[in-house]
Amino acid sequence: MSDKPSYLGAFLRHPANRTALLAAGVVAIFASIPMGLSGLALVGTLALGTEILAALMVPSLPSFQAWVDREAQHQRLSQRRQLLVAELRERGESDALATYQHMWERVQALYQTAGDRQTTLTRQDVEKLDALTVDYLGLSAVNASLRRRKEPIREDQVNRRIAQVQAQLQNPALGDNEARQLRATLAEYTEALNRSRRLAVRRSALEATLLAMPDKMEEVYQLVITSPYASDMGSKLEDSLSRLRIAEEVAAEFDVTDLAAFGHPAPRVSAPGTAAHAATAQAAARQKT
Repeated sequence: MSDKPSYLGAFLRHPANRTALLAAGVVAIFASIPMGLSGLALVGTLALGTEILAALMVPSLPSFQAWVDREAQHQRLSQRRQLLVAELRERGESDALATYQHMWERVQALYQTAGDRQTTLTRQDVEKLDALTVDYLGLSAVNASLRRRKEPIREDQVNRRIAQVQAQLQNPALGDNEARQLRATLAEYTEALNRSRRLAVRRSALEATLLAMPDKMEEVYQLVITSPYASDMGSKLEDSLSRLRIAEEVAAEFDVTDLAAFGHPAPRVSAPGTAAHAATAQAAARQKT
């Protein structure tokens, strides 16, 4: 199912179009007073013809399509934000929510700064930071899921079991069926051990990312607030954002199969698909654009 919005539907639902139709209805009512049904029919015909003509032209305008795409993106981001906040609140992640709240307040202050006509900071620049606050929520949800892991794999125990299976495979009296089962068991132990090591490294990178993101966001905020009217604000902000885009590297390293293999409950923050994958994949996809 395509995520591309309906431009015709967006035009029909647009407040300006609804206002125009309402105004046409009022004019038709007033026209019917002196002219009767003929006046009502005349205004109705003109309004219908104008509506059809506009419906054929406006949805194909690049500027209108860009507006619709931007609004659809904002709606998806808002929905994801609400789901992530609800999930973290349910898990009792008060620290992560408090940090997010501080980042969100900084972004709102930057939106107000972008509204000043004298600054070169644009609303689109601030929207990039706003999206990063949602990435922070998504990565926090993944981290919360990882912390609920029951018991990390002990390498010494797994290595002993691997050695036992290898020793059994050396038995010359071993049947073909038993040997096949033991080789499958050996492969499972080896993969579990490798996955445990990968997950430990990735979790460390994730925790470092979550620790660094708020500080880097604060650096961007201070940069804008201290020199809001700088002529090269766009390039300065882009340089700061390039350092802030650390969610991509962490997101690309996580695989939902690694989480499932160790019994992690997937965070219920997005559907369809698992939340861990959605939280990281969306962050990586957006950062690459």
